[in-house]
Amino acid sequence: MHLSEGMLPLSHAAAWTAAAAPVVLWSLRGEQRRQQDSPSSSVLIAGATSLLFAGTLLPLPVPVIGASSHICLTPVLGLIVGVRRIVWPTFFVLLLQAIFFAHGGLTTLGVNTLTLGLLGPAVAAGLWALLRRTGVPKALGLALACGLGDLSVYVADAIVLAAALSDVTAPATTFVAVVLGFAPVQVPLAVLEAAASAGMVRLLATRRPDFLPARLRPLSTAPASAACLLLLLVGASLSGCGHDTGGFKGIDDSIFGAAAESAGRPPTDSIIDLSQGEIGLAMSIIILFGLGFVAGRTWERHLGRERGAPPR
Repeated sequence: MHLSEGMLPLSHAAAWTAAAAPVVLWSLRGEQRRQQDSPSSSVLIAGATSLLFAGTLLPLPVPVIGASSHICLTPVLGLIVGVRRIVWPTFFVLLLQAIFFAHGGLTTLGVNTLTLGLLGPAVAAGLWALLRRTGVPKALGLALACGLGDLSVYVADAIVLAAALSDVTAPATTFVAVVLGFAPVQVPLAVLEAAASAGMVRLLATRRPDFLPARLRPLSTAPASAACLLLLLVGASLSGCGHDTGGFKGIDDSIFGAAAESAGRPPTDSIIDLSQGEIGLAMSIIILFGLGFVAGRTWERHLGRERGAPPR
């Protein structure tokens, strides 16, 4: 979900940035009001931000294909904290990744925020609402919504890239090539994300239902259906958990980057890249340590303690 620097012409990058700016402001204003009404909710959003940072930075290999990619996590996090609340953490995470890890880019920050932070969660929320009305088992419906929300991010990236390269290549040609390129990698990871999302929500529904909106709390009593177990097994086997990612090329470069390069618009170096050298290494360690500490404290204070015990 990380379109890199240089893939979009300046006019497209500016347009996407202009479209993303009010969405991020809308999210921040909602968060300010939320903090005024419920100051303790900041801990939940801090934990969500830490999880999002790690999940979208960690490449997961698919050994059968020989490539790696990322899960999105924003679909399930959007269901937990709300679509509006997940936009600004996504922007913050993508900004850090672009500057300190050369992952994504500043000119593509706007479109990456919209696809990952808004579209994926919105698709998951819409599908979850629809599937609830159709009588689909709750855990399976949630898994399907989050898995398809993951795929919607990559399909949207394919559309954006096809439009950006339309002056060189027919949009339909670019779109089909990109979709066929990432599907063998991203579909297994979407299956894994679907199972993990259902498990995450069920854990919260069992341990801390007060963290969840009312529509998700019944998952604490949902049976562990054979379908969800199958999703987990298939996803774990295909995602290459436990394998070294060495030799696995990420689809951000091999698919998105290759499509742009073949059209004469190859990715460029990041405008601001602090990922190299001692300063970059130190900042990366500080960021990872800080977010890991926040995630650990969140778990300790709200998930690890016995229900009813006072927070420390």
